[in-house]
Amino acid sequence: MKKLTVSTRFFDYDIFVMPKLIQNVASFLDVQKTYVIITDSGVPVSYLTTLQSQINVLYTKIIPQGESSKSMNQYHEIIEELIHHEIKKDTFILALGGGVVGDLAGFVASTYLRGVPFIQIPTTLLSQVDSSIGGKVAINSNTAKNMIGQFYPPLKVLIDPSLLHTLPPRQIANGFAEIIKIAAISDADFFERLEKGFIVEELEDIIFRALELKKRFVEADELDQGIRQALNFGHTFGHAIEQYYHYDEYLHGEAVAIGMVLIVSSEEVKSRLRKILTKYQLPTECPTSIPELYPIIQRDKKSTRHQFLAIDVPQIGQFIIRPFGVLSKGAFQ
Repeated sequence: MKKLTVSTRFFDYDIFVMPKLIQNVASFLDVQKTYVIITDSGVPVSYLTTLQSQINVLYTKIIPQGESSKSMNQYHEIIEELIHHEIKKDTFILALGGGVVGDLAGFVASTYLRGVPFIQIPTTLLSQVDSSIGGKVAINSNTAKNMIGQFYPPLKVLIDPSLLHTLPPRQIANGFAEIIKIAAISDADFFERLEKGFIVEELEDIIFRALELKKRFVEADELDQGIRQALNFGHTFGHAIEQYYHYDEYLHGEAVAIGMVLIVSSEEVKSRLRKILTKYQLPTECPTSIPELYPIIQRDKKSTRHQFLAIDVPQIGQFIIRPFGVLSKGAFQ
């Protein structure tokens, strides 16, 4: 078992990484407490039943799989159901699923009764290395991704790499986009290791290294007002691409992969990114032009009226944050 502790302005929380953790989850949870489980239709039923058999579950909510569930309608539905089931402040919300489940469940927990405790049990590679750590919780508006949210850390994060064995290859690649991103901005040696490829036996170590790197950014800038913005490398274009295609064409990591290639200015870095992304079965180009993405980028939560902060990688392992100007429709500098 591997363990990390993340310090926040609220409290410190632990991240545990251990194969077959879900089969021993009672060792990591207070079995005297009561729980609400929020999961989605894509999570294998066996994961849910294994979890339910070990703790006192008052209510389980299964949402439809997909980005469309990170909506105000789904949020409101869950809140009303928690009220109906008379869920109190001493009940824990467990997020069992990928990034959509974690973001939605965390936002529900942060607002229901002005805040109830929640725990992340991420079941996808993307959520294990990225969205489950850092305390960002959110839902989407009708016009932009993650526009409604706040910072609300989980009490703990329980990561079981063996849960990834049921994922299709495309979902594994989706998670590696975020691993490649964190390596590109902060660890040249880790990036080189990824360039060589990986075997399944290395996955636990790769997950843990990605978490160690993200922890540094989160603790240095919890509220995302400075250095933590480097984690947005590839995301401004990535989020715009996701939304342009109505979340149907590209997974999050796939869109971020394209976004990294679009934003980076160094031809050497661009070449290495294209090669490693292709190696991990990720796209590097999109038929959509920047002018077509412009209206969505302008609504991005990180943008100002005339520009947004672009994360560039002048060389692998380093990053710079620079203004990326929007002069007129379709014109960037």
